[in-house]
Amino acid sequence: MPTDLVPRHKSIMDELEAVRLAFLRLLREIPEGDWDRPLPGGGWTAKQQMVHMTQVVGVLPAGIERAVKGGRRSMLAFVPEGLRGWVNGHILIPLLARHATPQSVAEDYEKTHATLVRLLEGLPGEAWSKGTSYPRKYRTVEQMAHRPAEHFEQHAAELRRIMGLKPDGS
Repeated sequence: MPTDLVPRHKSIMDELEAVRLAFLRLLREIPEGDWDRPLPGGGWTAKQQMVHMTQVVGVLPAGIERAVKGGRRSMLAFVPEGLRGWVNGHILIPLLARHATPQSVAEDYEKTHATLVRLLEGLPGEAWSKGTSYPRKYRTVEQMAHRPAEHFEQHAAELRRIMGLKPDGS
């Protein structure tokens, strides 16, 4: 790996570990009685939000591999964003979350996180600047590696606000 990439790689790995810990902390903070309750204004439950955050980490390795290998665009790139969002929000996430428990979501997150970290650790230096449309916006592998943190921050802040949880998790 080129020496200029080493600090950035370590920074990304540290960021992913911080997000993993923050995700698990948030998961523990959600009151049991609120797990399956629809959230005001959103329609999803806390359970579905947490499953969705796990889903994003889980799909990243395929996008990264596509970018590194120069594969064809994801089929999702051809589906209009509104339709893709609707299917994900109204069909896929509710289906994935149907039997989810805080424990199963934690286990799924740990697995998807470990898969992503293993993939990133095995990438040669030149792979980090390769990119692809993910799903429509062009992103480099390095940009994709930041996606779990960006996505978590967005959803965690919203979930904390709606549920009345402390903003910083302390």
